Amino acid sequence: MGLRWWTATTLLFVAALLQTSFLPALGLVSARPDFVLQCIVIWAVLRGVRETLPWAFIGGLLLDLFSGGTFGTTALVLVLVAFCSSVGEISLLKSNALIPIVMVFWASVLDGLLTLFFLASQHYHLDWLATLRQVVVPNALLNTACAPLTYWLMSRIERRARQRLQLA
Repeated sequence: MGLRWWTATTLLFVAALLQTSFLPALGLVSARPDFVLQCIVIWAVLRGVRETLPWAFIGGLLLDLFSGGTFGTTALVLVLVAFCSSVGEISLLKSNALIPIVMVFWASVLDGLLTLFFLASQHYHLDWLATLRQVVVPNALLNTACAPLTYWLMSRIERRARQRLQLA
């Protein structure tokens, strides 16, 4: 058992709100880090697929609610990314702080590719190469740059959840 449902939902809600409303309102940069993706990928590495899939679904639905896109697409993409990122069952990888950060980069690329695939399947005309070069890779680099702070926060939350389980 992981976090209480309301703790995870609140964390994902705040991350989605920061990502979709607060940072764009500041208008400082055109690119924005994907905090929901970072939380999901890091939790997947720390705790595994079983605990992460509900997070991914809820986080995706929250992002879908805050965006004007097709409802459910982000949720589906994040569930697939969480499944691919969940190396948390391998205990050797849990102890290495570099693994979640590297996973954020590759998960961001996978997220971008899956999103492009779903947009293309809905008959949107896309220039794949330009989008990869100008959007997906820079976003993956930005997410990777922000991942150490997110990892620090998520590892503290994970430690607290583990201690709560041991006391129960």
